[in-house]
Amino acid sequence: MHDRLSPLLLALQLSDSSFPSGMYTLSHGLEGLAQDGEVSADTLTDTVHGILRHNVGPGESTALALAWAASSTTDLDELCAALARIDRRIHATRLAKQARVSAVRTGRQVLDLAAELMEDPAVRAWNAYVSARHSPGSASVVMGLVYARGGLGAREAVATDLSAYLASLAGAALRLRLTDHRGAQRLITRAAPVVTEIADSAVIRPIEELGGFAPALDIAQMRHETAPARLFAS
Repeated sequence: MHDRLSPLLLALQLSDSSFPSGMYTLSHGLEGLAQDGEVSADTLTDTVHGILRHNVGPGESTALALAWAASSTTDLDELCAALARIDRRIHATRLAKQARVSAVRTGRQVLDLAAELMEDPAVRAWNAYVSARHSPGSASVVMGLVYARGGLGAREAVATDLSAYLASLAGAALRLRLTDHRGAQRLITRAAPVVTEIADSAVIRPIEELGGFAPALDIAQMRHETAPARLFAS
């Protein structure tokens, strides 16, 4: 029973808001959109669905699924080379500096802790590779590797990561006063079909199609970099 529960327990631990990933410091562009007047309480649900479908899904979720698939490689050098290809590509698709910095900071933080907690040779090898600055160390690639090595299925891994991302967006919306606590829970519940849709697409999308397209979000994040007052790092 313990072995069957282990992947679930790992998923719950890593996606919990108390896990020290730094996600609570991020709004994922929501603050920038609010500052630009592009999102309100009335449009919050549609905005979040748009961020998930057009930015996170083809970007972070796809990178995670690709990293999950690459994690079956037994040769550690080949594994790191495969992960680096995905990592560098997703890093290059992030147009806003804040998005790049946040993804790398979060990824390296989670990776270093996961290498200690899991004592897995593949996770440790990727941690050493990233620590040596051979690859950026994006969070999505880290999570794909960690979930795969922890025994979680590809679709479940994508959905778990999306759940954590969604909870982070809902928390940001709360702090930005775009919703209240009950509204935040409705926001998460209403996104469930979107999470399923994204998970189904991410696990079959090739690396050549990796990368989201959300120009309004990119512009908002770029403006957010120079905003005189900010609650969030992104």
